Amino acid sequence: MQSHPVWSRRRQRVARLRAEHPHAAALLAFYDDVLSLQVPLHARALKSRWLGAVEAADGRPPRLRLELLPERPRERDFSRFVRAVPASASDVLKSMADRLASEPAAMSDLLSAVLGRESIDAVAARLDCDAAALEFFPRAFVQPVADALAGQADGGFSGNHDASGNGAVAGDDDSRAACPYCGSAPVAAVLRDEPETKGRRMLLCSLCLAEWAFPRTRCPGCAEERAEKRPHHVSESWPHVRVEECGSCRTYIKAIDLRENGLAVPVVDELASVELDLWAVGQGLTKLRANLLGM
Repeated sequence: MQSHPVWSRRRQRVARLRAEHPHAAALLAFYDDVLSLQVPLHARALKSRWLGAVEAADGRPPRLRLELLPERPRERDFSRFVRAVPASASDVLKSMADRLASEPAAMSDLLSAVLGRESIDAVAARLDCDAAALEFFPRAFVQPVADALAGQADGGFSGNHDASGNGAVAGDDDSRAACPYCGSAPVAAVLRDEPETKGRRMLLCSLCLAEWAFPRTRCPGCAEERAEKRPHHVSESWPHVRVEECGSCRTYIKAIDLRENGLAVPVVDELASVELDLWAVGQGLTKLRANLLGM
């Protein structure tokens, strides 16, 4: 199946980073296998009429009510996704996939919880699994569907796809720290120059991969704006990826600077630069929102 150009750019970037950063090759190989499972889900969502079922009638954010996705097709496709866990997955994920496949009720509850932005702790306890690892399955499944629907959404948002391989883009500057499309927290920030704004900062959704503008000086975790509390850190190995620290809430988020590397694909580069996460955690910081692979 031919993939959407956005997804093709993501996979091409994975291939390039696997060659440039051998220490992350195994992680990126698994992510590439995940992308191959996500592509047909994205294509199916684009052809569906699901947007009409989930788009908020009042037009207020979050724009998409993903919990309203039709139950039968979502559960059927989620079951297939879980059973197709790639050979490159960890033994932990493979074991979880087997457990989920054997307990359809728990699988359904897990997906419903993620779609409704609810805790999955109760489901994890039922399955005797680590919640952070278990979340991979519904999140990886929902991501391409939410990406497709966010790209189609209108009425206040552009519905365009960013050229750097991200999803829909909400253009107006905003103070919301949650995605205006699906209500999820950001997994990264993106910096780019635009005709009217130099160094504009966008937040990248951890679920639907949409972007929305957010004040550059503000912490998305606690709204801290004092410069002395908002240092950033850059490494030689990833000069275009910086760790934005908040000294008030002790969280961090990685920012992908497209002015430094225009070939970067933020969702891929954020995931691949795992050594920056290890450094930040070593400094006593907590990531604002873990990425798809739980880092």
